[in-house]
Amino acid sequence: MKIKKLITTVAIGVGLVAPVFKVSQTQTVEAASINAVAKQNSYVGETYLYKMLQTANIKYNKFYANGNIIKYRKGKPEGIVIHETATPNASAYNEAIYFNREWMNMYSYVHAFVDSKQVIQMMTPNYGVWGAGAIANSRYIQIELCQENTRDKFAKSVNNDAIYAAKLLHRYGIVPTNASNTGQGTIWSHHAVSRFLGGTNHTDPDGYFAKWGYSMDDFFSLLKSYYNLQAGETDASTGQDGVSDSNSTVTDSDPVSQAPTGKKKLMHDAYVYDANGQRTNAPLKTAGIEVNVTATKMINGKKYLQIGENEYVVASNIIGTSRVLTHNAYIYDTTGLRADNTKLLRGTSVHTYGGRINIDGQVYYAISENRFVKAANF
Repeated sequence: MKIKKLITTVAIGVGLVAPVFKVSQTQTVEAASINAVAKQNSYVGETYLYKMLQTANIKYNKFYANGNIIKYRKGKPEGIVIHETATPNASAYNEAIYFNREWMNMYSYVHAFVDSKQVIQMMTPNYGVWGAGAIANSRYIQIELCQENTRDKFAKSVNNDAIYAAKLLHRYGIVPTNASNTGQGTIWSHHAVSRFLGGTNHTDPDGYFAKWGYSMDDFFSLLKSYYNLQAGETDASTGQDGVSDSNSTVTDSDPVSQAPTGKKKLMHDAYVYDANGQRTNAPLKTAGIEVNVTATKMINGKKYLQIGENEYVVASNIIGTSRVLTHNAYIYDTTGLRADNTKLLRGTSVHTYGGRINIDGQVYYAISENRFVKAANF
């Protein structure tokens, strides 16, 4: 969508006929090549807007504060709408900063911005946004893909977009089906919303994709391949939302009794340290990304996991510590709102990761990469 234009939830342009983009045999070969290039890239992981703004001392203007909550018609998202910003040379960071500052004036907001370097999640996908008209807003997660100026960067950006979207599908139990040509399914383009649902007249990302010999069908193929790959992934360290499995051997007295090796997910943001325990200049590794753990090392009495040549992270950011709740506790999202109605009961053993986290003045422990419990409940 053209992100600098007003997007309202009032239905408009229901009868508009969107242009059809024809795909030649040459474009089909090009698209297949782009997907092959895309799959050679690693996922960048998610950056949460509120955390990003904290480091820059910028106020987080929460979209769904003060009663501005768009509830999904079925209580959870039914699919995902793929957008494109139509703003050349604007990165995910640029767009996130702009939207945080201006959304209340432009009446537009989305769940995430994606480019070749970052996936910036603006808010929890548990609630709707103002992105594609009233019907879509109350049904779908909405992701904006930023414009890139080289083929390699474009491939990286759609790779990040596809992996992020696939993760969200698994999170909400949604099976990917392509709605872009029929108006029936779970993966929509903004163009398809205009054609089949109304409330908007935008045609993105079709035109931008066509520039690279690409299409929504090609993107869906890439997303589906990652969805299938992720279906085989398991995390044996925790149950749902970080609650320890009944056979867990990790305790407070021995929080890293079984050091993992191989690919592991960071459950808490982690700084990178050298073999002497000194913080390096490497960028902060954000919760949710995978690292390759090769060894365990005690440094100055603290346990670290080696993730590269002379690169270590604090072990508790991956393995965690088992804590017993002394009060009943709700689970919160990355912006401090209840993730759902789940209540963890007093006496339950819960895995927490890393140090305490401050969200909007409240102190929490992470129980997964994007779920938190108030520290006062332990």
